[in-house]
Amino acid sequence: MQRYAPILFLLLLVAGCREDEPITPSPTTGTLRLTLVPEWEGAPMERFTEYRNISDYRMTVELLKMHLGELRLVNNSGEQRMAEATYWDLGEGPVTQAWTVPKGTYASFLGALGVPSDLNYADPAGYGPGHPLNVSNGTYWNWATGYRFVMFEGRYDPDPASTAPLISAFSIHTGMDTCYTELDLTPSSPIVINGGGNTTVTVRIAVDRFFHSPTGTIDLATENTAHGSNVPLALKFTRHVKEAFEVE
Repeated sequence: MQRYAPILFLLLLVAGCREDEPITPSPTTGTLRLTLVPEWEGAPMERFTEYRNISDYRMTVELLKMHLGELRLVNNSGEQRMAEATYWDLGEGPVTQAWTVPKGTYASFLGALGVPSDLNYADPAGYGPGHPLNVSNGTYWNWATGYRFVMFEGRYDPDPASTAPLISAFSIHTGMDTCYTELDLTPSSPIVINGGGNTTVTVRIAVDRFFHSPTGTIDLATENTAHGSNVPLALKFTRHVKEAFEVE
């Protein structure tokens, strides 16, 4: 044993000096990405491109902005809120926003078209650059009426055979609590958030359907302006926009 004592001592010394590799805990959160894709009859929508709407009017889209509020995931444990208000300028095509959320499986993804009342009538000066409710986004009306929830503008000609430049303008802006509308953004399968992973929910918005839905049709010749006072048109348009959302 005396002959092996130095070897045993060396082995014990080496074992005592060895540092185990630190155990890295698995991520407890993942990323949810929401992508809104504006389309016209199944193809990417492009501003200033001439289209035909449901009434066979020649028309173009020049502006499309919207606010989505109270975005939240829901499972058996409750709700996971991601954003109380978001801003989307869809004039140049698809837009993606992302949030960090706890990993898990979520049965529902809910939101609303518009800005919640408690934020809609708050002082906009309190929202700095980059905030979805900052006045630089151009969606704020004034102190009494808050934010415009959807801004949809363009030009049209009711004569389908005409080749003249489009001159007549339409401008439909929704807003105020009256037009705040719940949205169900849940895809066909549950949303699974893996720790450290990315999950994308894609929502296609059929802009051509802004003019019609199962409940009626908007005739631009007589229904072309809503800036807060034309509540019937604003509500009608809101219903159409909601029906135009298709979740993948």
